[in-house]
Amino acid sequence: MTKRMKIYNGKIVLPHRVIDNGTILIEGETIVGIEEGTPLSIHSEDIDAAGKWVVPGFVDSHSDAIEIELEPRPSSRFPLEVSFYELEKKLVGQGITTIYHSLSLMEDNAKKWTRRNATVLSVIKDIKRLAKGQHLIRHKTHLRYEITNLTALNKVEELLKSSDIDQLSFMDHTPGQGQFRDIEVHKKLLMQHRHYSEEEAAAFIEEAKALETLGDDEIKLLALLADDHGVPIASHDDDTVEKLEVIQEWKATISEFPIELEVAKKAKDMNLYVVMGAPNALLGKSHSNNLSAMEAIEHGLVDIFCSDYYPSSLLYTVFKLYHGGMNMYEAINMVTFNPAKALKIDKEVGSIEVGKKADILIIGEEGQRPILETVFVNGQAVCQMNFQMKTQVSEVY
Repeated sequence: MTKRMKIYNGKIVLPHRVIDNGTILIEGETIVGIEEGTPLSIHSEDIDAAGKWVVPGFVDSHSDAIEIELEPRPSSRFPLEVSFYELEKKLVGQGITTIYHSLSLMEDNAKKWTRRNATVLSVIKDIKRLAKGQHLIRHKTHLRYEITNLTALNKVEELLKSSDIDQLSFMDHTPGQGQFRDIEVHKKLLMQHRHYSEEEAAAFIEEAKALETLGDDEIKLLALLADDHGVPIASHDDDTVEKLEVIQEWKATISEFPIELEVAKKAKDMNLYVVMGAPNALLGKSHSNNLSAMEAIEHGLVDIFCSDYYPSSLLYTVFKLYHGGMNMYEAINMVTFNPAKALKIDKEVGSIEVGKKADILIIGEEGQRPILETVFVNGQAVCQMNFQMKTQVSEVY
């Protein structure tokens, strides 16, 4: 018998408005009704949202978290099975119900083990395998292909043909352009994060400048193959209008982390989805000294926020935007409906609408701090957090 339940007495956030006191009807995995007001009958299996926010589960289009889970220290490498299951516990506790694991295919002998060709190719296959078994949330793969990685071209083609990639982005981290257009900032990052000496950092940068990249025709053919297989295509760290014009030839629909305000404006004019990092919004600046997400928001240029390297940033960014004056549904859309549309999964998830999967969050607030209480995936409560407060005991005389 199909399970039926209601979530009632909540502020339900729809794609274009908020129902201040509404009810969601769920049958099995699916939303079958949305009503204003309190239901006439309430049963034991129904959930009282108690005036809290009821929003869609977050769709995170770009998360590096799996890399950190696999290799939290340079000499500590954990099995994929352990990392996969432990990471999803953390992600669901941040409201992320659909994750695009971003895996950087850098080179055969990349300094970071998690970015070596053999590691990435193995992890992608394992994620797809594990996602078919018992799991809490929806797992997707986002392959970030470094265009200096010439030896991996055939492997990427194979992954596309076997439907093992759910999103493909092209990266170029050659010093002097893109994210690392400022050589001095790049040098400082290498010294701080990789503990290079100044001489080692300078030598690394010179070596990286000399690397050969895939030709435009090769990139275009790979992009067209992705498009033929229904895989959304993104560019990464766009720093010029000219680069945007090139990526449109690749049938890219997503511009991740544009470097300059004018580039973000042009991306919007070209009807590309503009993605910014939620950590950038929370911190008020880019860690690479590039475009501020909040500045881009002020100009109406951001469609999507991703967690990038900090999963909890999505939840806090939504409420920062809301308390800063944005409509709640607009803020929520940036981490739910908009990424779902950009990634072509909006017919199934990304919004509270009849016919979609019941991926739903109940979120309270303490002051302006969001408190995630319950997470539903496919209509099933997969995470419940019952917060405790110290009770005051009156002294009895």
